[in-house]
Parts: sequence; structure tokens; C-alpha cells
Amino acid sequence: MSRSRRFWILFILLLLGAWGLFLIGDQRVGLWDRDEPWYAQCSREMLQSGDWVVPRFLHSWRVEKPPLIYWLQATTMWFIGDTPLAARLPSSIGVVFTAAILGVMARRYAGTQRALWSVLIFCTCGVIIAASKFCITDGMYMCLISVGQACLATMYAAHYRGERSPWWSAPLFWTTSGLAGLTKGPQGLVMQIFTLVILLVLDVKGDRRSHRSWKQAASWWWELKPIIAVPILLIVVSPWLILVHHRANGFVAGLFQKVKEHAQTSMEGHGKPPGYHALLIFGTFFPWSIFLVTAIKLAWQNRRLPVIRFAMAATAGPWLLMETFVFTKLPFYVLPAFPGLAFLTADGLVRCIRARQPRSLRLEACIWTIAVLGMSVTPFLVIRYSGDLAVPMLGIIAFCVCGLLYAAAVLLSLWHSKIRLAAIFMGAGMALMIAILYGAIFPGLQMVRLSERAVDDLRAQGACGPEVLVGVIGYEEPSLAFYQGGGVRILAEHYFQETPQSAWPRWFVIRKEDEWNQSVPPQVQSKLILIAREWGINYSQGGRINTLLILQNPLAPK
Repeated sequence: MSRSRRFWILFILLLLGAWGLFLIGDQRVGLWDRDEPWYAQCSREMLQSGDWVVPRFLHSWRVEKPPLIYWLQATTMWFIGDTPLAARLPSSIGVVFTAAILGVMARRYAGTQRALWSVLIFCTCGVIIAASKFCITDGMYMCLISVGQACLATMYAAHYRGERSPWWSAPLFWTTSGLAGLTKGPQGLVMQIFTLVILLVLDVKGDRRSHRSWKQAASWWWELKPIIAVPILLIVVSPWLILVHHRANGFVAGLFQKVKEHAQTSMEGHGKPPGYHALLIFGTFFPWSIFLVTAIKLAWQNRRLPVIRFAMAATAGPWLLMETFVFTKLPFYVLPAFPGLAFLTADGLVRCIRARQPRSLRLEACIWTIAVLGMSVTPFLVIRYSGDLAVPMLGIIAFCVCGLLYAAAVLLSLWHSKIRLAAIFMGAGMALMIAILYGAIFPGLQMVRLSERAVDDLRAQGACGPEVLVGVIGYEEPSLAFYQGGGVRILAEHYFQETPQSAWPRWFVIRKEDEWNQSVPPQVQSKLILIAREWGINYSQGGRINTLLILQNPLAPK
């Protein structure tokens, strides 16, 4: 079997295996946090209403993001139904496509070994797996940024070889920049500008052997064909901008206001100082963060190589923008930096494997092993807080045993300087632990299914669907709206005092703690029939344990 054929077989198997891992549990595991149900419900309402221009959540504008992610999710819902799997499918496709681009580009400019290691590292690091399983913008956004960076890499390599860039590279770059704008706003184009500027600095200051001036180093930028930039961006973005301006005047202004607020203020309590993403890297790049110091050191030592310089710029550009110039910070915000980071780590890994005396990494291995052991026993803490709710004990035991074996295999391999074997164990073990987590633990963990269980109680009473109104007080978790079907309405605390009983909906979901005792007068409590009581984690309150009361108003018309 030829080396090329062997590469393509392994490459395709890696991508298929990664996509299978990304899809495990996507249908059975409930929507996480607040963001997932916001996106999923917006996409469903877009599909149901037929209005593909103005994103809405429970019939109100949602100006947080442009429409591309809703278009993609609504399209998958049209094919396979409005389910969590359909909402998450575009994210997994975007991540797999990014891995494919990374592998192809790494093979073209750095060889087959670095390409395969890059794909394995990228597809098995923590934040990438999470991005593939969340129905939010970041997986597809990273894909579009990566396509643009691949175009830049093609033009950059052609310049160094003294060749002309492919005719498609510049138009595709500007097209993906426009699509990134339709996904998350103008910061996508700014990320690419940061990448170009950092690459320019590395070309002039980093590679002192070339003795290139700033003008010479930036000369290849003309390959971007700036003259076509504005026309292509307008063709991609302006149709939606014009339509949304006519249908919802003020939507675009609200969208840009959100971008400004993310950059300058702490949105939803996520404001963090510079350095947040760097400190978080051990967790987001886990398990491969053990090689980070070595990878960065070797990348700097080999920065004379154009492919290394470009990967450094592709990593540092998105990272620097989100770390320094955006005050609101979440782990997913630097996702476009991870393909480049995966390549640099793969390059460092290959160099360590090929060295006659590989670096032992014993201290890092011990720290890494402690982290894995801690992660392995974490699910047992759930038992303490589960109360009378069902707990998937077999899955928890399997996760713990797998974690112990995983930590031992990697530690022993690194202790004896068997870098290649340790890296194989590292990727395979991470995939297996995620498969157990999403396949055997999360689907049966009732504590995280509070909204789903409440809706199960409503469904038993025939209270599901967009036409069935359900009043909600004190529980603003948007997943309730998605699972109920879109008939949920958030009510004010003094709703019962200000609204006559004849106008009350037939069904209520009320958080028991303060809302039931303070917002519902005793004379009103006696008029409502308790249907069910559920308790579990409320993401909207920072993961606190809440009790929900599912109530019926018997005087409401059927």
C-alpha cells in the first residue's frame, strides 16, 4: 500500500471516528445552559413562521447574533425534525469540516505525519468536542475563519515559492469573511487582519535571516485583491441587511450595540481581564495541554520556517483579539485559534518523537495524571446531591475505571519517554471518556433534566405546543420553552396581583423558593391545583438546585 493511500485511509477514518464521537448523545442529552435553547428555539420559530429574515425567540427579536446559524439549524430541522440533534448537527459538521481543512493543509505544507497528528489533537481536545456538541455559533464560525485562513496560507505559500496564487483563493477568502459576518458579526474579518499583522511582524522580526523590509514582507497582501473585497462582502451581507432593515427597523442597530457591549462591558457576568483565555488553556486544550510548553518553545525555535510562522500567526491573531480587545470572555470565543494551535502541537510532537532522546515530560505527566484522576472521580460527587433522583451508576463506574486506566497508560508511557505511544493513548482515552460521559452518564442523569421532566408532566396533561400558553414565574430557563413547544410566557413577579383570574393561562410553572411564597398570594395558591413537583439544576441561576411546581388553573377555558 502506498504512503499516500495509507494517509487518506487513516485521515478518513479519523474524521469519521471524530464525527461519530461528536454525535454521541446529541439526541438524548438535553440542551445545556441558556445559549443552546435560545438558538434552538429561534431556529424552530424561523422554520415554523417561514420568516427567515428576523430571528425571534418567543416572537420577540433576538438581536444577539446574525441569522446564518439559525438558517443552518432551521434547515436541518426541516430535514430531520426540530430536535436537539438537528439543532446541534451544524456545529458538528462545522468542526469536522475544520478538521478536514486542517489535515489537508498540514499535509500539503508539512507532511503526512503532522497532518494526522494535527487532526487527532484537534478532534480530541476538550473545547473542540464541546463546540461540536453545542448548538451555538462557534463551531460553524470557526469553520469559516479556518477556510479564510487556509486561503491566506495558500497565497502566502505561493508568494514564497514565487508562484501565482490560485484564482479562487482571494474570492473565497472574502466570501468566507462575509459569511463569518453573517454568523457572528464583524469580528471575523478583524481576526483575519490580526493574523496578517502578526504574520508581518514574524516575517520581519522573527526571521532575521531573510533580512526582509516591512514593505517586502507585506508585498504578498496584494494577492488578496483588495479591489474585489467590498463588492464580494456587499453581495454576501447586504441582501439580509436590506431585508431585515425593512422588516424590523432597528434590528441591525441592536445587533451592533450587542457587539459593542461584548467588547466593552461584562455581558451576562462573563467579563474577564486579559489573560483569562491563557489561564484557561489547560482545561480547554486538555488533554494536549501537557505538550503546550514544548510546542511553543519548538515553534519559536523553528520560526524561520514559513509554515510555522503562519501557524503561529493563525493562532495568535484570534487569541490576541479576544484576549485583549474584548472584555466579555467565554472559552468558545478563541475557538478559531485552535486549528493553528493543534498544528503547532503536532509539529512539536513529531519533533519529540523523532529526537534520539525525547523529552521525558515527567513533571508535566504527574500534574496531568492528578488532573485526570480528579476528573475520573468527579461523577461520584453527583450521588451525594442526587437525592431521590435516578443516577446512572454503571456509567459512572465505567467512567471512573476508564479514567484510572487512561491516567496510568499515559503516565507510564511518558515516564519511559515513549512519546508516540503516550500521544495515542491520550487521544484514544479522551475519546472513550467523552463517549462514556455522553452515552452512559448524561442521558440518565436526572438532575440536569429539570426542564425536560417539567415538560413531561405538562405533556401528560396535554399542555405542549406553541398554541398552549404556559405561564412561568421565577424560572427563566429557555430550554423549557424549547421542550414545551414555544407556548411558554415569562410572567412578572406581581402577575397575580395585577391580572384578573379570567385572564390567567390554564397552566403555570413556578419556582417554589421565593416566587411561590412571595409572588403568589395565599388566596391564589388555593385556586391552583398542583399537578407535579420537580427539582434539579437551574442553569439560569448559576447551577443552583431549584424546585418547580407545575400547576393548573381549573377556571381557565379549555
